[in-house]
Amino acid sequence: MAMTPMTFYEAFVFANYEDCIQYPGCVRRAFNAAVSASHLADHYWTYWEKNDPSKIQGFKTMSEFIKDLSTNTGGCFRDIRSIANAYKHLYTSTDPKKAAHSSISSTGAIESISFNDEDSEVNDIEETSSEKSEDEESRYRVIYTRKDGQRKDFLSSLEKVIDYWQKQYY
Repeated sequence: MAMTPMTFYEAFVFANYEDCIQYPGCVRRAFNAAVSASHLADHYWTYWEKNDPSKIQGFKTMSEFIKDLSTNTGGCFRDIRSIANAYKHLYTSTDPKKAAHSSISSTGAIESISFNDEDSEVNDIEETSSEKSEDEESRYRVIYTRKDGQRKDFLSSLEKVIDYWQKQYY
């Protein structure tokens, strides 16, 4: 039998979310979580469209479903999906408007990634630190900047998306 959306959620989305909780300042883990959380919407739509259309009956198109998902997460899903799409096209896009730029201070240490994708609401994602905690690992956070200038904590946005999926399954 094909992988169900719930199986995909547990194996990839929730596992990547747990990785982000463990290392909240790791851009790589944030990207992995964004990609799996974004793909779950695709997986959910395609699986139920084929196996039980009643699960998605309130929507004529996947775009409507995505819009609803974004609305029900306070826009967080749109941000997560924007980050995932920018990641997907990070090195493969030849269109300068969709190209991504990275700033690397030392080998393997990504400090900031900016997105020039006109369709994305996310403009920038970076690691940042707070001096509030003595625990070295927990004081780093992944922060992204939306095109409207709002700076958001990645893990908080991801948690809203996870909460949405938790309500769908449990």
